[in-house]
Amino acid sequence: MYGVYIKGVLLFVYIFVVCGILYCNHAAQRFSLLNKMFSRGFSPSAINTDMISKIFVINSTSAKRIESMSYHRFIVEENNNLNQTSMGRNSTYEQSTSNALESVTMKTVELPTSSTTTKSKFLLCTGTMGRLGNHLFEFASGYGIAAKKDMLSVIRQKGLVDSIFELKNDSRLLLLRDLKECKTVPKRFERWCSRYDPRLENFTVNSNLWIGWGLQSWKYFNDSYRELREQLTFRKHIRNKVVLIQEGILKKFNFTSRSDVTFIGVHIRRGDMLTDPLGYDVATPEYLSRAVTFFQNYSNTVFTVCTLDLEWSKQYMPKNIKVEFIVGNSPEVDMALLAFSDHVIQTVGTFSWWSSWLNNGTVIYYKWPAKEGGKLRKTFSADYSDYFLPHWIGM
Repeated sequence: MYGVYIKGVLLFVYIFVVCGILYCNHAAQRFSLLNKMFSRGFSPSAINTDMISKIFVINSTSAKRIESMSYHRFIVEENNNLNQTSMGRNSTYEQSTSNALESVTMKTVELPTSSTTTKSKFLLCTGTMGRLGNHLFEFASGYGIAAKKDMLSVIRQKGLVDSIFELKNDSRLLLLRDLKECKTVPKRFERWCSRYDPRLENFTVNSNLWIGWGLQSWKYFNDSYRELREQLTFRKHIRNKVVLIQEGILKKFNFTSRSDVTFIGVHIRRGDMLTDPLGYDVATPEYLSRAVTFFQNYSNTVFTVCTLDLEWSKQYMPKNIKVEFIVGNSPEVDMALLAFSDHVIQTVGTFSWWSSWLNNGTVIYYKWPAKEGGKLRKTFSADYSDYFLPHWIGM
């Protein structure tokens, strides 16, 4: 009988020792994983669902939630540390955010609002209609409305706007590799594409939402002016191209310094607007003459003209002035050249509008961009005040 008892005790001790060894091995594995996550080379992409499940012994759904929350905390902390005057992005940061975004599955996004609280933000989606000027209106209005409604405006990472400007995640904006979250959300439409519609902003935030289409009024985003100016910083290669163009113009007209010249950027759009059935009204030669005359008392003026209708522009730009016709550049370089001029003369279209908004000087605009009685005219307010900024000068 004692022999049986002794064998039972030995069996219990054996099982206890084996379990202890297995537990120690498991603990060592978890310690190794933690070291991997929090090493000096830590990035949010290191936090994946499998790793979190192993460390904390939880199910995959909970692991994914922790993974998403950890990533978004990193985004806010990282952006707070970024130099606002940086000429480019850190490639490791871009790669890590791209990897982490693939695993975001939550319908709302967790972002810290203070050191002690966290709140969920719903996503605000906008369209991608038209070309660069239209995209900028959609982006800026989405950003402005998201700020008013305490939501997150989303835009495609490496899409048109992000490829031209140094966009960055902040408390109002989230860049995503794809916009699949926007495909199934409720939609809310404005009544007019080129005037302010207060009804568009009159909604209760209880889900993700898509708004559109044109959103072409400065009143949607004027409260976020400072933040948008920081977001809409041209990428370095575009700025460098503008410097080279301006240096060439200085040399051509025998100026030695940029500070010696007053650049007047001129954008002339005609082309498709001459026959568009909506009823655009293109700028006239008389308008160009009046706009150029406005700057006649400015010192050392050089007019840089960006246009796709070079023949018409050469014929009708006023004579006896220094003028340089810009050809062969991409739209974003032309826009940057106009934006980095001292002042701007615009004609019609959203490209002209945004080239002017991004400029810090005096803006002259064509007062009647739509034919009376046409379909386009009905989309603007009676005096165009929802479209043109109040300090711009109409002629």
